[in-house]
Amino acid sequence: METKTPPKDFSPSNQQHQHHDRHPCKCTPPKPTLQAFTERVTNALLHHIFLLYRSDPEFYVLGATGNVYIVNISITPSCTCPDRTTPCKHILFVLIKVLGFPLDDPGLRRQTISPCHLEKLQATPSSPVSLASHTLRQRFHQVFFLKKELGLRNANLKPCMKAEVGGTCPICLEMGRSGDRMVACETCRIPIHEECLMTWKRTQRKELTKCLTCRSQWKQKGDQQRYLNLSDYVSEDETSPKTERS
Repeated sequence: METKTPPKDFSPSNQQHQHHDRHPCKCTPPKPTLQAFTERVTNALLHHIFLLYRSDPEFYVLGATGNVYIVNISITPSCTCPDRTTPCKHILFVLIKVLGFPLDDPGLRRQTISPCHLEKLQATPSSPVSLASHTLRQRFHQVFFLKKELGLRNANLKPCMKAEVGGTCPICLEMGRSGDRMVACETCRIPIHEECLMTWKRTQRKELTKCLTCRSQWKQKGDQQRYLNLSDYVSEDETSPKTERS
């Protein structure tokens, strides 16, 4: 009697693969492809990104949109920006432009730094070319330490709401579970996995992000406090390329 094999789409391996694809929020920070990594290096070198303050292992970096991100250079480098892929352009900026990490060093693409190499990086002074203008650095200290006194520092690390058990994320179509990091549009209040939202936002390029559910301009509780933003204090002269900064 001939034994029938199950259809390919229902094989155990495919079921596991399909199940994995439906859980984008459970994966570890992905490593970029070679092409994506090359683009990130280019962005790190050419975008208007500057160092505002250094307190090892933390580097406070002014992003191209005026947001301030905290890059932590440790054995496992991290950044508070929305880009979950490691290394992001802000980590690469610190390694390459601030600390002089060689572009041809294969370790640049790794997600970890060896202890001995880390020690050398921490002993390396910051390159003057990577610094924001003196005026902008002063403004950062004024605004940052004021926010710190008000207890608003690191507000970007807190999810704006807890997962609603039973609510379905409109991006991955998975139900929210207890402990999931969720965010919600202030207009319709539909919960979305935070990681799903970040991935979706990156596909919108420079267009205004609209809510997937109600199509209103995306508004999330705490957006104004999520990152310290210095765009109001950045002049065209301060973001123009310079060979040396005070």
